[in-house]
Order: sequence, then structure tokens, then C-alpha cells
Amino acid sequence: MDELIQYALGLGASDARLISPEAISVEARLTEMCGDQQCDGYGLTVNCPPHVMKPGEFSRHILRYRQALVFKFDVPTEILLTEERNDIARVVHETAAGIEQAAIKKGYRKSMGLAAGSCKALFCNEYEKCRALTRGKACRFPDLARPSMSGLGINFFELAKALGWPMNKITRHSDPDDIPMSLMAGMALIGRASLDTRPGLVHV
Repeated sequence: MDELIQYALGLGASDARLISPEAISVEARLTEMCGDQQCDGYGLTVNCPPHVMKPGEFSRHILRYRQALVFKFDVPTEILLTEERNDIARVVHETAAGIEQAAIKKGYRKSMGLAAGSCKALFCNEYEKCRALTRGKACRFPDLARPSMSGLGINFFELAKALGWPMNKITRHSDPDDIPMSLMAGMALIGRASLDTRPGLVHV
């Protein structure tokens, strides 16, 4: 497990921690916000609501894992207020996918990476539709795109607080002078779950 932490740090993560799955707070209200015209990615990808597990099911599902490796990237607020935030979000997805694959190679064959935000805007913005939503079609970027943490109901603000990671909610009205730094984060569930949880196969 220490090797996986070092792997995450080697990919550029500012910090990475191992936690128990029981420490992950899952709340239905977060996925409801996704569908309340607050997220442009709602329904557009296989990795976002309503095409992923519902929070109640996911909260039971994560208990099948041994541990979760949580990581963050510290990011200046001035970047998060521009389109450059998508560049960071892509790195978060790639990091989650990389940790997942590294864990699988170590024998944790059902590990599952999770990331921040909709993969549609990050990898398939030039395409009209997510190909994985078409029956019999596969994700265009199966080695990169991962399910949205908030889309599954994960309250990462609570988790960051428990880890001692300062995390501020950044909106278009945020002032970088008042909040100079925040973070973007992801995780990988490590273990031998009984279900196939690869991206594109989660309750389509």
C-alpha cells in the first residue's frame, strides 16, 4: 500500500492517504444537485448520474473494498476560475486511473478509480454523445475517464476536513485574494470487490 501512495505522489499529487471505506461519507442530496440544473454534465456520460450507482447502493458497495487511497492536487484559485481547471481535472482522472491500474497489477483486481467532475467535458467535448451510452459501444477513453465522486454522492468536503486538507468551495464569484488556494482530488478504492466496476460497466 505504501508503494501505491508513492506512486500517487510520483504522478504529482500534493498528498495521498489511505483511509477505511467506512470513512467515506455518501449523501443522496449531492447527486440530486447534479440533476438540478447545476451541472452541465448531467446525463451526458456513462460516468455521471443517472447512469451510475445510486448513493444508497454505492454506500453499501464501497464496504466491499479493503481501503481507499485518497489524493489531492493543490491548485491556485485563479486557475480554478478559468478553463485551465479542466487541465487539472484531466490530470485527476488520469491519476485515479493510474492508481487503479497499479493496484490491479499488484493483485487487487477489482480496484476502482474515482475522480472529480464529468469526463465528457474533459475527454469527449468535441463529440456530441458519450459513445458508452450507446448499447454495445465502449468508452472512447477507458484508460483515462473515471466516475464522478460527487455523482456517486461522495461528500469530499467532509472527507477533506477529516484528513486535515483545507478545502474551499470555489464559485465564479470567489476572490483569489480572499481564497488563494483550493484543491482538486480523486481516489481509488482498493480491494477485491465481487462486482465488475470498471468504468462503463457501472449500472448503465
